[in-house]
Amino acid sequence: MKSIWSLFALVLLIAVTVSCSKSNANYEALARKNVQCPEGSHLEYLPWGESGLEAVCLQRRGPSVIAEYGRIKIEGQYAEDKQVGEWRWLDESGKVARTEQKDAH
Repeated sequence: MKSIWSLFALVLLIAVTVSCSKSNANYEALARKNVQCPEGSHLEYLPWGESGLEAVCLQRRGPSVIAEYGRIKIEGQYAEDKQVGEWRWLDESGKVARTEQKDAH
């Protein structure tokens, strides 16, 4: 039984290593292209396809919600790629831990 778990752990380690190396290879290929975004936008790397990555120039507008480990952490709004209005940071229970007013200037 112990050898089955050892084999399982080895297979899992190999799968994670291969997955990470594909992701790194995708990022490195995109980084070599040296994508330059126009004024007012920014470069983001987003998942694409089953195991790919996309380099895209984005301009943030509208609502923004950020989650980490399956829970909402930050909520706010963008206008012309700048944080505006009230931004809220939520604690682990989902209650507002702090707020901050952002000025568009």
